[in-house]
Amino acid sequence: MHHNHHVHHTSLSDYNWYELFPPSIYVLAIILAFVYFRFVARDKQGKKLATKWQQTSIIASLLLMIIIKGTPVQVLGHNYLFSVHMVQMAVLYLMIAPLMILAIPEVKWKNWLSKKTILTRIFQFLTKPLLALLIFNAVFSLYHIPLVFDAAVSNPIIHYGYHALLLITAYTMWWPVLCPVKELDTLSDIKKIGYVFANGVLMTPACALIMFADFQLYETYRNVPQLFETMTPKEDQHVGGVTMKIFQEVIYAFVLGLIFTRWVKKERLRDKADLELIKRQNNQLKPELK
Repeated sequence: MHHNHHVHHTSLSDYNWYELFPPSIYVLAIILAFVYFRFVARDKQGKKLATKWQQTSIIASLLLMIIIKGTPVQVLGHNYLFSVHMVQMAVLYLMIAPLMILAIPEVKWKNWLSKKTILTRIFQFLTKPLLALLIFNAVFSLYHIPLVFDAAVSNPIIHYGYHALLLITAYTMWWPVLCPVKELDTLSDIKKIGYVFANGVLMTPACALIMFADFQLYETYRNVPQLFETMTPKEDQHVGGVTMKIFQEVIYAFVLGLIFTRWVKKERLRDKADLELIKRQNNQLKPELK
């Protein structure tokens, strides 16, 4: 039985402009930008806290949100193409989530986390590396079980609830790697490399299931009008699995590269400091030898 709550038009031109460009997304982006630049990027005295890089991060994350949720991309992903839906997922959880963590100045994180509220206690519990790793990947894999996926897509409450859960677990998953608060940055660079690598491994089963299934897994995308004749629904499904894996590999490789270069820099500085110490000790010894 097909439970889908969508209306499937045979062409994008059959949709009205606010279905293709939902105003709510633009309003949300403006509100988030206002809150960020007015309250997060500055302290109470109005002094600027956010660096250029942090401001770029928030703007990039809001632009990405508009592209995946506030344009015809949303209609395509939600109603027609599983592969587009997977691109939306990858951008939301693997790009927007980390960019938003990086956008918030360290002082603001410190202020919030120093308050011992229920929320901060939950956050600190969920950001324990092993837990964060397992929870995000469990929630992500569960979402791609056909029964769960179809239920989530056909019911707006389950849909938004599950995506909110995925977004929260994406934040907690990225936290141990990107932790902007030095005192809470418990993982060494080598452990972070292992953490990112483990993340890639844990994400593989769900992607592999989608990539290699020889039938259509999701009722949501069965019997929908084919807007693009170039791809059969089965190919669209395979492309979705491959796309998710490629996005994930590229983003994780980039993060691994950043961690590695930072680690090399630290090692170089340590070697430099050791050399300076040896030189100083030699200079102290020399007069005694004379």
